[in-house]
Amino acid sequence: MKKKTILRTLAAASAVALLLGGIYLLTKDDVRQKLKETDLKPYMPTLSVLAALDDISEPEITTTITTTITGEATEPTTEAAVITTASPELSAGVRQSLIDSAQSLNSAYPDALGWLYIPDTVISYPIMQSDDNDYYLSHAYDGSYLKAGSVFLDYRCEGRFQNPINIVYAHNMKNGSMFAQVTNFKNDSYFENHKYGWLATPETVYRIDFFSCAVADWHDSLYEGDTPVAEWVPHICDKSVVGREITYSDDDRFVSLSTCSYEFQNARTILTGKLVETKEA
Repeated sequence: MKKKTILRTLAAASAVALLLGGIYLLTKDDVRQKLKETDLKPYMPTLSVLAALDDISEPEITTTITTTITGEATEPTTEAAVITTASPELSAGVRQSLIDSAQSLNSAYPDALGWLYIPDTVISYPIMQSDDNDYYLSHAYDGSYLKAGSVFLDYRCEGRFQNPINIVYAHNMKNGSMFAQVTNFKNDSYFENHKYGWLATPETVYRIDFFSCAVADWHDSLYEGDTPVAEWVPHICDKSVVGREITYSDDDRFVSLSTCSYEFQNARTILTGKLVETKEA
């Protein structure tokens, strides 16, 4: 009897050990990811600064419509509306704090180009860059292995977002982290309620004015950064599932946030916005 009790106890203990081991294997990557995010806290923008970004009001928009009378024998003609979006203003303290955080991050981790933040989402991460598009698929900002990888800029892009077209990648994680919420922008109401993101670099701060959420194949020409803006913007708008009209010129710069999605094989969801440099209020 005693022997049977011992055997039952050992069997129960083994079952518990196997269960705990299984739980550990399922959650260890999530735990490692959380620890890496915790280690980033000294370099990330403070909660008060992020809250200030959350409170930024709608950008100032001026619309001018000019009507020209061409003569008595002809109908009046109306020129296209001229829409001007004012540069967003940030308080000197908030703007400088964001720049200081990006500088500290870059000093500690030279591959870190800046900090990406989208209000009311979990997207608040450093943007990394290496000499290929593979390394940061499976590495954290400090170079350690991480299944979730990092948010990273295409290696073909200039490292201060000075290219007309800047492509940023991250995984669509099952735990909802990284760029999983980018796929939410395919919903009209979600897109309408998340119009802006923010990008802080060691030199400046940009507001990202989102105008397109597109679905395309990973080999689509929209990933070709040398496409002229006048061709690239209409193309990505054609691929859009949801979007809004924008005004742009050849001098404007854009950022696309790309992640895996599952509409078809090798599908990607791409959230795109125009970079608008901030100024001090």
